[in-house]
Parts: sequence; structure tokens; C-alpha cells
Amino acid sequence: MNQNDVKRMVEEFFRGQYKVEKFLGAGGFADVYLVNHIYLNDRRAMKINKEPLPRENIDNIFKEARIATLIRHKNVISMHDAGIISVSGQDKNGIFNFGLKNKRDKNYAYFVMEYVVGGDLWEYWKSFQNQDKIMPTLEVLDIMKQIAMGLDVLHTNSPKIIHRDIKPQNLLMKIEDGKPLIKITDFGLANAKDSDKSFDKLSVAGTPLYMAPECYHKKFSTMSDIYAIGVIFYQLLTNEFPYEIMRFDMGDMFFGKPWERELKPPSYYNSDIPPKLDSIVMKTLAVNPKERYKDSGKLLKVIIDYMEDDLGVDETTMIYTSEISSSGPVDGDTDEEMITPEFGKSVEDLLSEAFKLAKQENRLEEAIEILEKAIINNIDVREKYTYRLRLWKDEMPDEKLKEEAFKVYSQANPNYSLASDLLQEAIAYNPQFNDEYEGYITLWSILSDLEESKDLTEAVNSLVDIMENYPYINEMYEDNINILKTLDANKIADESAKIIKKNKWDASKKIEMARIMEFAVLADDDVKEKYSAKLSLWKRGLSM
Repeated sequence: MNQNDVKRMVEEFFRGQYKVEKFLGAGGFADVYLVNHIYLNDRRAMKINKEPLPRENIDNIFKEARIATLIRHKNVISMHDAGIISVSGQDKNGIFNFGLKNKRDKNYAYFVMEYVVGGDLWEYWKSFQNQDKIMPTLEVLDIMKQIAMGLDVLHTNSPKIIHRDIKPQNLLMKIEDGKPLIKITDFGLANAKDSDKSFDKLSVAGTPLYMAPECYHKKFSTMSDIYAIGVIFYQLLTNEFPYEIMRFDMGDMFFGKPWERELKPPSYYNSDIPPKLDSIVMKTLAVNPKERYKDSGKLLKVIIDYMEDDLGVDETTMIYTSEISSSGPVDGDTDEEMITPEFGKSVEDLLSEAFKLAKQENRLEEAIEILEKAIINNIDVREKYTYRLRLWKDEMPDEKLKEEAFKVYSQANPNYSLASDLLQEAIAYNPQFNDEYEGYITLWSILSDLEESKDLTEAVNSLVDIMENYPYINEMYEDNINILKTLDANKIADESAKIIKKNKWDASKKIEMARIMEFAVLADDDVKEKYSAKLSLWKRGLSM
């Protein structure tokens, strides 16, 4: 079926409970769509098998869903629902007929799971590799800790679950609280058994780069998952793979050829790696599975102990460095390489689109989706805009954006354009803010123009105009507007400074006169040099 047919089929079968928003991508056996649960207002990923199910072994199709539903953890993808859509055909109007249960029915399996908008660990890693950079060691450790936490839930489940295909592409990522959150997904090759012996004689399956030597002999265990984690660990720390697997064929793998050479420790490629971390990674990659960590829980403890005891890092430590600024929309020096193939746009175009959407009512989710993907795929975007994304994803983004707007305005060198953008985003999310704050956007536009043009007359005339339209702006300036109407920056600055000095214990008076002084500072560079450092304090009712 084409995408339009699938969209109609899903929406008709679920009687409007799900709305199909867009096609997300295709796998070997299924297509994935973004759907919205109408009644819960919850966006989810729905996987639909491409081909009708065979009449035999239908139960096996749902193995992945059954395994996923056994797990409830923040580092493991959540499975919401699974089932079969039985279609017996379409009538002359294209309406589907469901559930007639005759021999001509075509049964399509569906799976509804958590939607992770950002990307995956492979894309995140590539963002470093593309710029010839290596991921900071603390970031790697935090990511590996999350993978180990999620995998520990599988390894300690009853029955025990072996994933068998741990790789960066199966580790989805989203940005939460300014840092990546890992989600283990794709349990298509996973097996749940009661003992390690019952994993013997499984078929050879997985991704060669991440498969342990014993997997080519159809031997799988928690230790084979540990080996896969080790490959990822090595890859993130060095931008290299531990063994040149792709040079060998399956016969070579069976006879262990890739593992005959001595493995170089991560510090061979990355001099920042200390010996203790070298030994942790090397143990995960031991050729003999019995020499590796027994399961993910053992590895998790070692990672946590190393982070806390050797590095002094705990849960309260901020190990990512991107929470430095809200940042404006686009400043012209952004890397314009492709971010994700699905978009087909430059980074600059994507960011422009995200920030335009954020200023439109009920479009913040779309803006978040674009920015989050960009952050995962591009280091420059990550450094500049992670904090902005954090504001957007807050439980009360309107309040956070408004607070940040006035914080930016109160800085020693205010970015009026950015403050205005943040406030527009707050109003777009909560239109009730409009009556109370729209005037500030116009005021900041006047100040921004004054900073550029130095035309004090135009700025004061514009201020007088908006005072007529916004009572709260009028209240802020009416008692001192005559000082501004002198249209002389030095007189405005001197008079404002005298009043502040006379009322040095009155915080509200400082704030009031700082608004007047601001026009003089922006209009005249000499006045700016003399007063700009004090101005940001006066705006907050403070003194030097």
C-alpha cells in the first residue's frame, strides 16, 4: 500500500483515535509513521508491516512487542500497543472493510511505541567525527552509563533478555535538561530465556561491527551484549573501531581472524584517556566472554564508581557545556552542511524555520522537532541552541521564555532582538500574554533601531507614539518623558544620573531612571562608555 492508503487505513481502523501526521521512515519489513493519539494529545510512532502476515507463525511477529512491554525504564523505548489490522478490501469509494475474517483478509501487524524525535547515537557521534573532534570523555561516560542502565533492566529481567543487536543506530536520543537521553530500541533480535544455556544455537544475527567473536558460533549471552557496548565505548572515545571487521568475510569471522591482532587501548588514539578507563574499555572487549563483565549491572557499577571516585562526577554535576546562552535565531556563521537527509535543507534554513514556527500559535512542537534533530546532528547548533531548546521543552515554556526575555534585556549589553524573539515565543505559546507584554516587543524594537541608527529624535518620537497605545509603557515613561524630549544624550544622561544619586536607596527610582538613561547610552558612544556598566545594575534596582 502507498502512504496515503496506509494513512486512511489507520485512521479508519482506529475510528479517529489516531491521526497520522507524517511518514517517518522505512525499515526492512515495516514503515514507520508519526501518529497523534487524539484523546490523549500524545504523539507516538506507529510501525506498520509492509507485507500482509503469513497465516502461520503470526505469534512470532509480536515477539519484539512482548519483550518491549516487559521493560519500563527511562532508557528503554516504551511500547504502547500492538495488534493486527484485518483488511478484506476497499469499496468503490475507497473505504476499507475491516475484520470480516474470511480467507481473503490481509492481516497487517501494527506496533505503537514511544516517539523519540531527536535522532540516534550514530548521528550524534558523526557530528563530532565530521568536524574531526572526539566526544568529551565525560559525555561518553554519561552516555555509556545510560546504555548500561537500560541494558541492566533487560539483563536482570525474569526471564533474562539478551538484546543481540546493540549498536548506535538502535540507541535513540532526545535532549532532556540540556543533555542527551538514551533510549534502547529495536528488540527484533532480542531473546528472553530462562538460562544462559538456552541461548546456545540461536541463528547468527546482528551487526558485524558490534558482534562478539562467539556470536559467529551462535553463542549469545549477557557478555555478548557487553562486547557490543565495548565497541561503542571505544568508538565514542577514539573515533575508531577496535577491530577492522569490514575487511573480513564470514568465514574469517567464524575462525576468529579479526581478533588475532593485539587490540590497541583507547589511549593510543586519544591521549586524554587515563589507564584506568583504558582497562575498563579493554575488559568489555575481551575476546574470551568469560573475561568480560558478566552483565550490564557489573559494568554499570564500574562506570559509576569511576565517575564518582576518580572524576568527582555525580548526578548533580553538569557535564555538558552547551547551557551558555539562549542565542538568537541565526547569526550567519553556522555550518551549512546537511543535518538530516529527511529535511534536505541547510542548517541555516532549518534554524530559520524552527524559530519562525516558535513564534506561531500552536506550532512549538514542530519547532522543537526541527531544533532537536539539528542539535543532535550538528555541534555548532548544539553549542548555540541547546539552552533555547531547554526553554521550549520546559513544563511552562511561556513563563520560562518571558523570564529569559527580561533577563536578556537586563544584561550589560542587551540583545534587544533576542529579547523580543523570546517574548514573541512566549506570547505564541500563551496568547493571554499578548495584552500584558506586546508593548515591550515594540519598545525593544525602538531601542534596537536606536542602537543601530543613533537617531535619538526618531526613537523618542516612536516612544511617544507607543505610550499612547500601551498604558503600561506610558506609566513607565510619563513622569520623565520631558527629559527625553530634550533630545540631547548628554543632558539626558546627566539628569538621570543626578536623580539616581539623589535616590540612591530607592530601587524603584533607579529602575525608572535607567529606562531614560538607556536612550542616551544607545544614542551616544561617549555616554555609553561612561554609563553602560552601571546601567545594567540600575535596571535591576542595584548600585555598583
